[in-house]
Amino acid sequence: MIAVVCLDENNGMLFNNRRQSRDEKIIEDIISHSDGNKILITSFSESLFKNYEGAVSVSDSSFNNAGENDICFIESIDFEKIRSRINKLIIYRWNRVYPADVTFDPSHFRLIETTEFIGSSHNSIKKEIYSL
Repeated sequence: MIAVVCLDENNGMLFNNRRQSRDEKIIEDIISHSDGNKILITSFSESLFKNYEGAVSVSDSSFNNAGENDICFIESIDFEKIRSRINKLIIYRWNRVYPADVTFDPSHFRLIETTEFIGSSHNSIKKEIYSL
């Protein structure tokens, strides 16, 4: 599976069961670079993809059945349960630090590419692509 996650500069993901931020340009980038692969999300992320309902599959158990090239947008699940199934990781990194009580450590992966773009609510968003 291809895991996609949004992090702040300190690898923070969530605070008090809420996402730290949202940016429409990230969702547009995921959709535009999906290359026909399935995009799987949980109901927690459904509001982010409301303008792209036909492009995503919503299921709270969909990551269990994710194929090798399926894109799984992950915000609120335990990475340790799926880490061994991830063959590619994409991190969208906010150019800020937010309060966080859930973090993700990408050190098990190898950074292979970084690009940067202007978001709708952030001056700079880094897109980092990792492999095993």
